Amino acid sequence: MRYVALLRGINVGTSGRIRMDALKRLLEEAGLTDVSTFIQSGNVLFCSNLSELAAKVVIERALQDGASITTTAVLRTEQALAQILQNCPFSPDEITRAQTANAEGESLFVCLLPQEPDDALLASLAALDAGSDAFAIVGREVYLLLSQSIRTSKLAQKLQKRLPDMTIRNWNTMEKLFSLTQAAASGSEGFM
Repeated sequence: MRYVALLRGINVGTSGRIRMDALKRLLEEAGLTDVSTFIQSGNVLFCSNLSELAAKVVIERALQDGASITTTAVLRTEQALAQILQNCPFSPDEITRAQTANAEGESLFVCLLPQEPDDALLASLAALDAGSDAFAIVGREVYLLLSQSIRTSKLAQKLQKRLPDMTIRNWNTMEKLFSLTQAAASGSEGFM
């Protein structure tokens, strides 16, 4: 099975620092195959016969034991990445309006959760005041459409508090990860 692992908090600030070649080596030593990384923020493509949960445990343990990094690994298959891209709840017009309002950068993000939120958490999230931003929950993903920087978005801050195990990627990264999984499946190059 081909997976993408999205590691929370890798190379952000002063903690969780690891070079991508060292991360690749750790995961290969842990038994994962065809390991490749994309950019420095903890995006890893690999193959394994393990279940998603078992692979998650292997990755988290390898980082803890081999690099003293405590993180959450959120895994998705190539098919799940395709679904994430297809399920975007925002229209092209909504995305364009948010990008026009947001002079500081990216507007469309996906928060990836290790598991689907339960009913109590869904109710808590539904009660959030999004302000000028918007969000939608689809399965294990929370789609964010921000009209300001993610660093100053009150919605992003509220979600971070309620969903401490999530990891966030911008839309461009999600599209690139999907294209890289397709390239790897077809035998093309493209990973680091």
